[in-house]
Amino acid sequence: MTSKSKYTEYREKWRAESLEPGHVETKLFLPREEHEKVVAMAQMLGARIPVVLGQLVVSGLAAMAGRPAKPMEPIPAPILLQPNDLLILCEMIDKSRFANDTGSTRYRQIAFVNRLAAEIYNGRRPTIQGLAKSVDSHYSQLDLLSKVMENRGVVTRMHVPGLTEKRAGKVLYIRDDAIEALNQAHIDQVGYALLPLDVQPSETDQVNS
Repeated sequence: MTSKSKYTEYREKWRAESLEPGHVETKLFLPREEHEKVVAMAQMLGARIPVVLGQLVVSGLAAMAGRPAKPMEPIPAPILLQPNDLLILCEMIDKSRFANDTGSTRYRQIAFVNRLAAEIYNGRRPTIQGLAKSVDSHYSQLDLLSKVMENRGVVTRMHVPGLTEKRAGKVLYIRDDAIEALNQAHIDQVGYALLPLDVQPSETDQVNS
């Protein structure tokens, strides 16, 4: 599959997820300086540029008609995981027994979650590229690790316009319900709960799993 076809596939997926019922997709021509303002606004709001442009047009039409315009509000900042919750999450990963996970795999997952939390606590916006660069690792290794944790409900990726000077990107966050989500994923995939942490799975649970 070529890079062009991958991009086309990505765009089609994004349209399917973003185009709400009753909406249509269109194109706009803007002066460069105005486009830069829209990019900055999209970054501040945490929304995609086409969505922001659509909201601006709707607001402008409402103002022309003398109707109140719905204000554009930024996406709420992710809730920081409390230190005690981070400790619980790490102990859950240590206790987990997902198929194909080894002891070293679990240690990598614990390190990943702690590194991610440190970036967030320091007010930075962690990306796969940035995390890989900081430890001199390949992008693909961190990407695979993040996808595993995302599938288990621990992390999520948020699209951020204008993340770098020329392009948008996806920022990683630890979900505020990561503990509950990981526990449920373990029940679904392994067969028993990780919580409470001081309770060991019964022999029946281990056999059934």
